[in-house]
Amino acid sequence: MTESALNRRPYRRRDADEWAEVEALYRAGATAKAIAAEYGGTERTIYTRAREHGWLRRDDRATKPKMTPGAAEAKARRISGVKADAPARALEPDADLSAATRAAVRTTVGMLRDGHPARAYAYGRLAALMLRLERSLQEGAPGDGGGGDRGRTAADAAAMAFILERLGEEA
Repeated sequence: MTESALNRRPYRRRDADEWAEVEALYRAGATAKAIAAEYGGTERTIYTRAREHGWLRRDDRATKPKMTPGAAEAKARRISGVKADAPARALEPDADLSAATRAAVRTTVGMLRDGHPARAYAYGRLAALMLRLERSLQEGAPGDGGGGDRGRTAADAAAMAFILERLGEEA
């Protein structure tokens, strides 16, 4: 006997159930070599059966889940070029502290909606800082002439300059 005859795998008939298992494995992405090792036979037999019966590996690929409304909105925003931090970037240099606080809060919400939790956290902390600063100015912190005066004070101007400088660093 020749060496090639010794290495041949014996012929084997498979029933319909076994072929269904082989088909499911093949369509799921298993290699013909792995299937042949598991079920016996040759790779060529599996490839031939796949060709004759039209088995395609792409048939059982996982389908993409439908897009959620939040993801659709974020994708539309990315395509249109509207950024989540647009409210903060649109802030005027002479804006008052309450307008800046509202812009920071809107930016925080936009960042969370777009899936940027780290940047949302930074804007949220900034909004909280501005809110505390605004409250202290409204209550009339000692030495700033507050007393509920809604005018632009030196502390208000310094806070706004800091915020605008911070926004410029992130650009």
